[in-house]
Amino acid sequence: MNKQILKAFILLTIVGFASSAMATATINASTTIGSGNTFTPSAKVGISITSGTLSYAAGSCHVNGTKEYGTVGGTGLTGTYSDTSKIYIKDIPTQTSGSTSCVPTSQNSATQLQGTWN
Repeated sequence: MNKQILKAFILLTIVGFASSAMATATINASTTIGSGNTFTPSAKVGISITSGTLSYAAGSCHVNGTKEYGTVGGTGLTGTYSDTSKIYIKDIPTQTSGSTSCVPTSQNSATQLQGTWN
C-alpha cells in the first residue's frame, strides 16, 4: 500500500510541475505562490517574472525610483543578460502618470532578461 501512495504522490508532483512549466506574471499586489503561500511586494514596487522548468528571469522597480533591477537563475540560460552572478540595472520604463506601483520591463523569456541592461 505504501508504494501506491508514493506513486500517487510522485504522479501528482509531476502533474503539478508540468502544468506550471512556463509561467509569466506581473506582481504588484498580494499573490499566492505555490500551495497557499502569500507574497506581497513592498508598496509601490512591481515585479515581472517568467519562470520555466529550470530557469527564471525577473525585473523589478519602484514607482518613485529611477532604476529597474533584473536577475536570472537556473540552467539553460542564453543571451547577453544571463549571468546568474549579476544583478542587472537600467532606467525604468516610462510609467503612467499617477501609477501606484511601478510596471517593470515585461519579461517573456525564462532564459534571459528582456531589454537592454547594464
